[in-house]
Amino acid sequence: MVDLKHLCTICALLFGLGEAGKVLVYSPAISRSHLISNGRIADALVDAGHEVVMLIVEYEKLTSFTGTKKAKVIKMEGISNKFMEDMEGVSEHMLTHNRLGFIERAFFEVTLNEMCDAILQHRDQLEQLRKYNFDVAFSEQIDLCGVGVIRYLGIENHLWISTTPIMDAVSYNLGIPQPTSYVPTVEENDNGDVMSFSQRLFNLYMYFGTIAVHRFGTDRTTEIFRKYVPDFPNVREIAANSSLCFVNSDEVLDFPRPTISKTIFIGGLGVPNDVKPLDEKFTKIMSKGKKGVVVVSLGSIVDFRALPNHAKFGILKAIEEMSDYHFLVKINTDDKETSDQFTAVKNVDFVTWLPQVDLLAHPRLKLFVMHGGINGLIETALRAVPMVVIPIFADQFRNGRMVEKRGIGKVLSKLDINYENFKSTVEHVLNTPTYKENAIRIAEMMRNKPFSPEERLVKWTQFAIENGVLEELHVEGSRMNSIVYFNLDVFAFVFSVIFLAELAEELAEELAGSMMACRKSGKIAGTAIRNFGTVDHSSAHKPKHIEKPALG
Repeated sequence: MVDLKHLCTICALLFGLGEAGKVLVYSPAISRSHLISNGRIADALVDAGHEVVMLIVEYEKLTSFTGTKKAKVIKMEGISNKFMEDMEGVSEHMLTHNRLGFIERAFFEVTLNEMCDAILQHRDQLEQLRKYNFDVAFSEQIDLCGVGVIRYLGIENHLWISTTPIMDAVSYNLGIPQPTSYVPTVEENDNGDVMSFSQRLFNLYMYFGTIAVHRFGTDRTTEIFRKYVPDFPNVREIAANSSLCFVNSDEVLDFPRPTISKTIFIGGLGVPNDVKPLDEKFTKIMSKGKKGVVVVSLGSIVDFRALPNHAKFGILKAIEEMSDYHFLVKINTDDKETSDQFTAVKNVDFVTWLPQVDLLAHPRLKLFVMHGGINGLIETALRAVPMVVIPIFADQFRNGRMVEKRGIGKVLSKLDINYENFKSTVEHVLNTPTYKENAIRIAEMMRNKPFSPEERLVKWTQFAIENGVLEELHVEGSRMNSIVYFNLDVFAFVFSVIFLAELAEELAEELAGSMMACRKSGKIAGTAIRNFGTVDHSSAHKPKHIEKPALG
């Protein structure tokens, strides 16, 4: 069944569409979620009548999954095993450490740049892409290799995708204001938008650290391109000149923050309002549980079996005791260990795949325990399902605090997972009606905004195709260095003037004091001289009268 609202939107867009354009969507296969985000963009543009090519660069081997159902797919395969080798063991590390440090993130930049160098060695395939003469090209923010590849192909009109809430590097390059007093950094930061002094200090540290790592990585990306094109511009400069930035977030759900004219929110793109019926297997599962069903999924990157034993067994013990609810737990395809260990637990089913969008719309689903990835979070919010968020890495910490701010769920730290904490957090959200009430309000607001994500994406993309690079939307701050952008030279001048004025005032006071002291001492000296001048000197010339002693 076709979603009537989306059908009307597509018809309206097609009716008002100008000349169809050739569009490239550059999509590194880092995870399924990244391909899903980029695939939804590609499909929406195909529906609007554009010729879309989705270039999937094989960072990870994701079998036949592409994320798109309608765009032409070109795969760049056999690049390098470096990314997959470096990602081995990441699940265990992320589940047992609080966050990724800057050194680890810098090493990740090194890995991405090695992949970028390998991509540029596929010269024949890149030359074939150049012949398409694309009008515009999309790339995401995970690294700036995509930005460079697009320029290398001769495509001037670049449209940037932030697959998460506005990344710090994106705001830095585009000149989007980011007051660290209330805008939390996106990666590895467990702060919301209300911060204590120590949290604001940490947020500032995270911002400058993130930008330092970004500059480190992108300088090396630029060097790689200059091996092939000596006068290639810095990739940050190319990114700064992006015509638009499409953000995979939603204004109603996200923390309010300053943006600029080229920032277009498209969170919820591709999530249909209509619901497909579940197959027999999932229909049967959703009928279980006296009070309903709870779904548990840690996403596509993290392996459930990588949880420490005390956490994994704690979760399963808590599930067994909450017997009024049936639990549906997603595990990896090759994870026989987990399902075999807990065959005795009657109120749980393990699956390796979820029809997530349709499952979230089922009336018997009462709670989603998730990792906080932005795609799943938006899908859950649109279906008005309360959440328990267990952030693992990257933007998920921030996303969890976003959920708490909107009153639609609670955060449980991955380091605090045990029987007591898991059970108490899940029961708290299940038994507190306000979470569901808030979720319904947020969902209605997200669905009923004046313009749908599809309308925003298609109309702004068409605008960029018709008008070329949108220089008029560029913020001057994107071209400034840090000294000018943060007014450091102005502050230095003002403080110098104040300092010199204070110094001059002190010197003037000291000089005045010295002069007064001199004047005062001169006055005393003058008085002494005058007094000396009035002494009766005549007595000095008179012979002293000496009394003679009486003679005996």
